Amino acid sequence: MKKDSIFGKEIYQYAGALHIHTGYSFDASGKVDDIIESAKQCKLDFITINDHFSLDAKKEISKKQYNGIYILAGYETNDAQKNNHYLIFNTNRVLPTSLSAQEYVKIVAGDNGYGFIAHPIEKRRTKKIRAYEWDAWDAIEFDGIEIWNFLSEWTDSLILPFNFIFKILFPNSAIKRPYKEILKKWDEFNLKGFKKSAIGSSDAHGKTYKLGPLSITFLPHKKLLKAIQTHIWLRQELNNNNYYIQILKALKNGNSFIVNVNRGYPNNFYCYIYSENTKNFALPGEEISLSEKKLYLSVQLPRDCLIKIIFNGKVVHSELTTEISFPITKPGFCRIEVYKGHYGWIYSNPMYVN
Repeated sequence: MKKDSIFGKEIYQYAGALHIHTGYSFDASGKVDDIIESAKQCKLDFITINDHFSLDAKKEISKKQYNGIYILAGYETNDAQKNNHYLIFNTNRVLPTSLSAQEYVKIVAGDNGYGFIAHPIEKRRTKKIRAYEWDAWDAIEFDGIEIWNFLSEWTDSLILPFNFIFKILFPNSAIKRPYKEILKKWDEFNLKGFKKSAIGSSDAHGKTYKLGPLSITFLPHKKLLKAIQTHIWLRQELNNNNYYIQILKALKNGNSFIVNVNRGYPNNFYCYIYSENTKNFALPGEEISLSEKKLYLSVQLPRDCLIKIIFNGKVVHSELTTEISFPITKPGFCRIEVYKGHYGWIYSNPMYVN
């Protein structure tokens, strides 16, 4: 946890790695304890476990105490065609795969669960690996969209068999930036007033294969947990007795930003809209009123980067700098993208001006 202050008001930043699989998934390896140890080594504050059709990790975690890291266990589902993958939290039941995406999205919302669309767009470069995409965009009761998924983008980069060894040895070379199509779809929902958040995930499986006495783990958890992360900003510290819902609400509301830590840790990164008159400010996922007057979007970075300001789905300003104070004069939603060269680094959730 990192404690900061803006205009004398305390804020708390928590670093998280989302969408992690354990050995309870049919296509993954790794014990819960070992994954948590890897998370600690990566200096994470929280992780989410989303095994395929399994809440066994949740049952295991409930019997243990983990000091220094918060664990949120849900699961991942899909439809009968293995499309429309969905990350589900705050539930004690696993829904059948016979349901359509429209059905399980509605059920989760009705049960006061939390749901996030996983890897909605995939672009396979090889026909030997199928894509798992989202086509149920009429199911509007979801909470957020996974705009950046490490494993999905890594798999998209494969040209089998030519670059497989290289991508295994240097997996970070495959991670460029979220697809424009995903960002556009996300903006479209916010333009319609739905206020959908974005998350970034590792989708770590850490599958281990054995050949006699030898074993090899492809894309081990530790390597992916320190790549694409989602950091939340809170006005109050997490409560050990209620952290599960606090973190889920922050992810749903978009009180967060996505960062590829392999491009640099986001030390001294700030992003908020403030009133020069009142000194009130809105962090990502929060609202501020035009009536407070003299509103500015403030972005601060530890080094020069290309900062893009997106207002109501369109780029309204782009600048290579460490700091921006950009005037906001009309209602809508505003988010930022930060690039290091051609590589995406930081993507904030929207701040809303009413």
